[in-house]
Amino acid sequence: MSIKIVLVDDDKVTLAYLEHFLTGNLFSVHVAQDGQTAWELLQTEKPHILVTDLLLPKIDGIELCKKVKQDPNLSQTRVIITTAVYKESSVRPVVRECGADAYFAKPIRSTELLEKIYDLYAEIEGTGKKDGSS
Repeated sequence: MSIKIVLVDDDKVTLAYLEHFLTGNLFSVHVAQDGQTAWELLQTEKPHILVTDLLLPKIDGIELCKKVKQDPNLSQTRVIITTAVYKESSVRPVVRECGADAYFAKPIRSTELLEKIYDLYAEIEGTGKKDGSS
C-alpha cells in the first residue's frame, strides 16, 4: 500500500519541490495551499501523514493539527509541522501542545523528512515505536 500524504504550504516553490520529492519516492501526494482546502482534502483522503506549514491562509497549521487530532475519522493521521519563520525554541512547545508528531525547520532536509515519514508510518502500522523525537 502506498503511503498517502496531504502536503500543505502557501509557498508555491516549497510546495512544488516537496510534492516532486515525495511523489518521486512513490508516495500518493495531495496538495493544498491553504488550511481550509487542506481540511477538506484530509476529510476525503484520510491520509497517513499530514505535512503542513505553520503559517497558512484561512486555517493555520496549529489549528489544522488540532482539528486532525480531535477528529475520530483521522485518528491514525500523523502530523508534521514545518516553518521558516519561527525559532525552534519558540515553536516546539506550541507544536507539542497541539499534538503534532514532528516538527521541521525550513529549509527542510528531504532525507530527514523521508526518514520521519517512514517512522510515523511504521507507528501507524504497528511496526514502529513512538519515541517523541523529531
